[in-house]
Amino acid sequence: MNRILTLILCFLTLSSCITPKAYNELLEKHEIAKKNLSKNEKLILGLKEKIDVNERNITKLSNSVDKLRADSANLNNDLLACQNKYDELSKTYDLLTSKSSRYMAEKAKETKQLLEQLEKTQSDLFAKEDELKKSSAVLEEKERKLLESKNELELRSLRVAELEAIINRKDSMVTALKQKISKALIGLEGDGLSIVQRNGKVYISLEEDLLFASGKYEINQSGKQAINRLSDVLSFQKDLEILVEGHTDSIPLSGRGLVKDNWDLSVMRATSVVKQLTLNSNIDPSQLIAAGRSEFIPIMSNSSSEGRSKNRRIEMIISPKLDDLFKLLEE
Repeated sequence: MNRILTLILCFLTLSSCITPKAYNELLEKHEIAKKNLSKNEKLILGLKEKIDVNERNITKLSNSVDKLRADSANLNNDLLACQNKYDELSKTYDLLTSKSSRYMAEKAKETKQLLEQLEKTQSDLFAKEDELKKSSAVLEEKERKLLESKNELELRSLRVAELEAIINRKDSMVTALKQKISKALIGLEGDGLSIVQRNGKVYISLEEDLLFASGKYEINQSGKQAINRLSDVLSFQKDLEILVEGHTDSIPLSGRGLVKDNWDLSVMRATSVVKQLTLNSNIDPSQLIAAGRSEFIPIMSNSSSEGRSKNRRIEMIISPKLDDLFKLLEE
């Protein structure tokens, strides 16, 4: 630029006549122009540096833009992929929502059924519980009755044991009594006399010939001796009952005195034996019973004389008193 101004000045100097004043003015202008030029050059240099910086920045920005464009393209691709994925997920979601709705509807139905079943089960359970309570009450009542029955059974067992002891004691006493009677009447047994132990009792059977004449009720002398020997055995036996029964055959009587028929004869013979026993003061009359059985309890057929002879008899049934046994049963 300076060169250009210098050339212009030289040209102007050579081509025309310039006054000193004009020349000085031109020089001043030239200096001013030089200063301005220097400033401008500095400004231009500063601008060039700025331009270089801007160009570098532009390059960087351009690279950044390119990168951003590449990134944008990638992002667009990613966005597209995401959109596609979103669409797929949306379809899947809709499908799942639809299935879920059906599933929830089904589950709601199942839940309702389960609730109804649960209510029914609970109702049945309450009913069973009530029934169980009733059964428990019945069971408790049965257990109470069972306990009462058990206690009663134990008491009965004790009573049975006591009864058995009493019966055994009575049996032992009866056995001993039979032995004593057999010993007292030794020599007579088998000769119209029989002594049998049966059912806890002693049965003494004396045929008519041992005690009475035919059709009579008075005891003969040998009969009295036999009865007295028997009374000795029975004396002081306070726990015995003595039943004296008169028996006849089936031939009717035609007497006109006290004995009119077989009933009278059987009763009076039994009474005669009882009276003979009471002659022993050690026998309590309250232990004695006289009974007439007439012809109605034969031991053999009345069709033969032998059978009729066997049927005409006195039977003494001696049994232990069972008062203590009856008292035990009544408790």
